Formats: sequence, structure tokens, C-alpha cells
Amino acid sequence: MNLIKISDIRTAMSLLLLKDAFDAFLLEEAEVLTYAKLLINGRRNKNWYAGETDSDITDRSIINSETGGFTELVRWKEVKGIFFEYIKGRKTPYRLKVSLKADNSTAGIFLKDSGFYGLYMQEKPELHLQLRYENGTLCVLTGVYNSNFTLDKSLENAWGESVARWLRQNNVTLEV
Repeated sequence: MNLIKISDIRTAMSLLLLKDAFDAFLLEEAEVLTYAKLLINGRRNKNWYAGETDSDITDRSIINSETGGFTELVRWKEVKGIFFEYIKGRKTPYRLKVSLKADNSTAGIFLKDSGFYGLYMQEKPELHLQLRYENGTLCVLTGVYNSNFTLDKSLENAWGESVARWLRQNNVTLEV
């Protein structure tokens, strides 16, 4: 697990809530505490789509490119508008947590230049990213879940470094 402290909270939150930077990520869970808690479970309710045909689905990103079925989790872009509407206003949230996961396509974009993309494709671990805001501090935690036990942290470190590099490329000031 790698911890990245964000110095430029405004830019990072703009990337998360207003721009498309995080849109391709799958949402595991989003939680925000203001005057009340809003919790969004990212698990897709496939029954919602019952009776729809392929031509009814205009957003192809909700389709899993490997299986042809719906993605198990919703994409961040599907819920970020609701999330933003809930928190916008004069006061910042008391606490915010957004847990995301990279699919194979997103992982490929991040890891292609790291030298670890081949290892990723071989092991197929889950690449996680969590944004946490509390007490005026925003942190990004990166982690890798591997179905097989391994002491090798090289892929985990490559994932963390790739996320930090990507944030810097998007003009976010940070400390690793």
C-alpha cells in the first residue's frame, strides 16, 4: 500500500468531481459525511437493465470488454454527478472517501511505461485507488490485491508510482 498526500486539494477534487480524469475507474464505494452520510455502493444492479437490448445501451463503457456483459461495478462517471450535487455548497465535507478500482484497460494505461505491465497481465491482480479527505487533508492510497500470496511488492510499488506520476501530469501537487 502506498500513501500519497495531496497538497493541492482543489485541483485534485476538480479532477475527481468535475473533469473526466477518474471516469474510467470502477467504483467500489463512495461515502461522504456532511449534515448526513451519503453512501454509494458501486455494485451494479443488473436487474435494472432487464428487457433492454444492445441498441438501448448508449454508453458502451458499462459493458465489460472481455465478457460482453455489464461491468460488475459502475464506473465513477456514472455517479460522480450525484456525488458532486450532494457535497457542493459553502462548506467542505466533514469526511469523504471514494474507493476505485482499475479495470484491465485502465491498468494498461497506467502501467504501460512502468515495465510491470507484463507482470500485471500474468498475475491479473486488482489495482485499487482510494481518495480520503478528512480534517483538511486529502490522501490517495494505492494498493494491489493479488489472489496468490506474494512477498514481491514491485507491482504494488509500480502502481503507486504510476498513480503519483499521473497526478503530477494532471498538475496536482503531492508528497509521496
